[in-house]
Amino acid sequence: MKKLLGIIVLGLLWGNVSYSNPNNPTNEWLKDKTVNQLTQEYGYKLFSVINDGSNTVLYTLTNKKIVVSCVVASGNPKVKFYCFLP
Repeated sequence: MKKLLGIIVLGLLWGNVSYSNPNNPTNEWLKDKTVNQLTQEYGYKLFSVINDGSNTVLYTLTNKKIVVSCVVASGNPKVKFYCFLP
């Protein structure tokens, strides 16, 4: 029984390692990344930049078939910078 429990725990721990892969990103992994990090360190390409005229800018980045969006809202203290999967 202890061996089975150990195998299950190790399997769960091993499975969580895959979530930190830049080729298979999650919103949790992206939450502390910047546009510069994604382009320079992880090979993402800048696809588009949309400035709506206010203090908000939307960056769209691609890496193969992966699309990531980053919002910069300099006028909003709650959402300064946020990257996510659309």
